[in-house]
Amino acid sequence: MPSRAETQERNRRALITAAIDLIAAQGYRAATVEAIAAKADLTTGAVYSAFGGKRELFLAAIQHCRAEQALALSGRTPVEVLRSFGAAMAAIGSTSDARRLFRFELELAPLVLRDQVFAQRLDTDPIVDALAEALGGTREAERVAMSAAALARGLLQQWLLRDAEVDVALVTNACASLAGLLELVGPGGL
Repeated sequence: MPSRAETQERNRRALITAAIDLIAAQGYRAATVEAIAAKADLTTGAVYSAFGGKRELFLAAIQHCRAEQALALSGRTPVEVLRSFGAAMAAIGSTSDARRLFRFELELAPLVLRDQVFAQRLDTDPIVDALAEALGGTREAERVAMSAAALARGLLQQWLLRDAEVDVALVTNACASLAGLLELVGPGGL
């Protein structure tokens, strides 16, 4: 028999998965707490117990997605890191599961624009953090990492919005262009 902590963690994961599925399919506003709980085969009380409400569940789901997407980027040169990041993001974007995750993340922008507290809670992005650390951990590295992540996500979202196939070469080459800029001016020159 699972312990209480194991049951709570299983419920949290089920609710996060259900929230991602429903929000990706229906949008944030249309995905109700009741529908999310039903999809997870739980009660609405489980949502409020684990997360306090829909907003906190959405925040936990976003953080979960971003942590899942963070890449192991240590031990490479900054240029190799950006090139491999572009290739990895493009590969991720070409799967149906990734399309679901990107549709889910598209729901983030309106909430961040309307709610400053929500935006501050999402200030940390594991992908940007992993890239910045692999690029040297400086403020300049963080700027390059944010640019690479935004570029790759933006390109992928454009294809997903059009329901088109991801151009893997273009995403990889766009991040490689940032790598080329980094080679040209050096990490301290950005």
